[in-house]
Amino acid sequence: MNRAMFIIVIGYIMGIIWGLYLKISIVFLYVFFSLIYILINFQYKKRKFKILSVKRYFRYIKLFFKFKIIIIIIISSFISNCILEYVNKQYINTYKNQEKIQQVGIVISNKKEKEYNNIYKVRIDNKNYYLSTEKNINLEYGDKIEIIGEFKEPQAARNYKGFDYKEYLKTLKIVGTIDADKIVVIEKNSANKILQVSNSIFIKIKENIIKSYNQNISGIVLGIMLGDTDEITDEVKEDFSTSNISHVLAISGMHISYIIYLVTKGTQRSFGKRKSKIIASIVLLLYMIITGFSVSIVRAGIMGIINCMAFIVYRKSDTLNNISIAALITLINNPYSIISISFLLTYGGTIGIIFFKNTIKRIFKNIKIRNRKWKYIFIKIQRKSEKFIDIIAVSISAQIIISPITALKFNSIGLSFLLTNLFLSFIIGIIVMGGFIQILVSFFSIQFGIYIAKLIQMPIYILIFISKINFGNIKIITPDFYQIILYYIFIFSLNYLYNLFHHKRLTITQIRIKNTIHLIKYKIKPYRKKIKYITILLMITYICINKIPHDLKIFFIDVGQGDATLIITPNDKTILIDGGGSDTYDVGKNILVPYLLDRKIKTIDYIIISHFDQDHVGGILTVLQELNVKKVIIAKQGEESEQYKIFQKIIQEKNINVVQVKKGDIINIDKEVKIRILFPTDVLVTENILNNNSIVAKLEYKELKMIFTGDIEETAEKELLKMYSPKELATDIIKIPHHRFKNFINRAIFKSTTI
Repeated sequence: MNRAMFIIVIGYIMGIIWGLYLKISIVFLYVFFSLIYILINFQYKKRKFKILSVKRYFRYIKLFFKFKIIIIIIISSFISNCILEYVNKQYINTYKNQEKIQQVGIVISNKKEKEYNNIYKVRIDNKNYYLSTEKNINLEYGDKIEIIGEFKEPQAARNYKGFDYKEYLKTLKIVGTIDADKIVVIEKNSANKILQVSNSIFIKIKENIIKSYNQNISGIVLGIMLGDTDEITDEVKEDFSTSNISHVLAISGMHISYIIYLVTKGTQRSFGKRKSKIIASIVLLLYMIITGFSVSIVRAGIMGIINCMAFIVYRKSDTLNNISIAALITLINNPYSIISISFLLTYGGTIGIIFFKNTIKRIFKNIKIRNRKWKYIFIKIQRKSEKFIDIIAVSISAQIIISPITALKFNSIGLSFLLTNLFLSFIIGIIVMGGFIQILVSFFSIQFGIYIAKLIQMPIYILIFISKINFGNIKIITPDFYQIILYYIFIFSLNYLYNLFHHKRLTITQIRIKNTIHLIKYKIKPYRKKIKYITILLMITYICINKIPHDLKIFFIDVGQGDATLIITPNDKTILIDGGGSDTYDVGKNILVPYLLDRKIKTIDYIIISHFDQDHVGGILTVLQELNVKKVIIAKQGEESEQYKIFQKIIQEKNINVVQVKKGDIINIDKEVKIRILFPTDVLVTENILNNNSIVAKLEYKELKMIFTGDIEETAEKELLKMYSPKELATDIIKIPHHRFKNFINRAIFKSTTI
């Protein structure tokens, strides 16, 4: 078995995924399969005449699944499943047993400054915590401190498929946050000496980079060279992400290859090739320590070290085994790394390159042009543009794997990656190699380091320009997990079959598999029409089931400050009433738009904006920009707020239909659902004009009635009670505003309240 590590990792990942999503021991799965196997064998022994045919079919199965492989997968999956269960119990016990804390810990990170507090990472009893302190408290890496404070358990997802902060912290091996009431420094420099020194080097490098580059690009250089993105603005991060080049802000195989190249070229004349590889391995290990053992640097660093070791011992390095070893080390250290976006992207991209790069290059080289003139030009391009073809193949092969991940996590797929990565390939080498030289020189002479920094500033400005290329980004609804699995099965099968039928040199096993496929194809040939009809029937059935009307659905979305309600009618009409909002946090981008896409909603039929306060319309503004909106319902405005001006600009740019409503208007959504406008009237309330002229709407569906009240206050409440009798205000559910609402509750007839 040439790639045992790859099989072990497959089993190890299976055990973790089973434990994460099914929450039970994987032993039950193997017991189930064992019982099926025993039952099948028992039945075949009773029918001896069928044994020969059964053996023939099992022979085909054994071509793909050998007994040794199955045993390795079972053992490794069982081990990982047990480890995950043990780690998870530790987290659960910590959540149960900690509220007030009086502990001694060691600071193991540098300060991160937030708007209202400072954040440090501390280790207490071999567990990592975030420590939140006041702005005036300054701690240093390695400080041994006594902490008195309150432990806060991280929040799980607050909305459907929303961001799970608790699971995110587990990917970082963080238990939770401690809000410190009192901190006493007991001792300095108490951390591991190697880590202490490496952190000092990291700080020195960071200081030198900040001194050497201007403020606009120093953060980008820190991201490229050290993987430290704290100094990069959110706008720049967004640009790099949408242009599909955010991987340059994380340590990757590119950095490792340049380190190996620089070290071996600089030392092989003095020490020889083999010793230079040993030196390169030591430098890689130091680089991993200095940059903090992030998932991407561990993957790239381990693979680089194994490559160097293979050269030293005269062995051929296998990339698939190398990445398997790196993945296994990462997952043994923290099984929750498997749900980390950085793990998925760095390993997914590398696996894509391993499996698909050669196939894509072969496809490109096998393209046939009939026209003689163009055929000659194309062949010339193929021969002289090997590097160009290689860059294209690497970009496409990586995107094949990571596109479903970006669709799942970010609800977008970018088409600009070919152009941006092509441009990037010509300048990134200069930036990285120049950056390493600049870092090294700056330790001895900061002035000379500044001079080198000026030389590589131009490529960095070109990189910033490339990050602005973001055409072809498509917002998509969140794919289901089973759809992603089917996608991967399909592309890997397609890749395998292409290589099987287009490769001249095949192993005996591959020849047998090829013959088996031909046999299966021959066997099912008489049934092709039946298979086609069954497939069409299943598709029609699926479409019909989806078209069957369902019940009315009402979802209250947790947007923090403010309201957001999503209504889906039986005929799949969508209504969004308000969208929350904050001055410091983009609720629309971070909560509302992802929530709607998770609900498979990309087009909204009606948006009702009760009033134009930030906490009700802020999220809606982002929805209007990023999703398809057919109609917006608003009331007459007595005051043009800043949010209303932004709203007007967006609807003009997007050409969205806006309807102004008042008391007595009825919006017929479909046959069974309508919305009756109860307030405001033509004459607006002058007191607190935005809140008191909120739209008050009554949703009616069959016997169900629900009232939405916006943010009306006592003045508007009294107006409502004058205009309508308690019977007219009768409702099953009322969404109350967060201002005074006493009189209405006392007099109106309702069954339940939503706050």
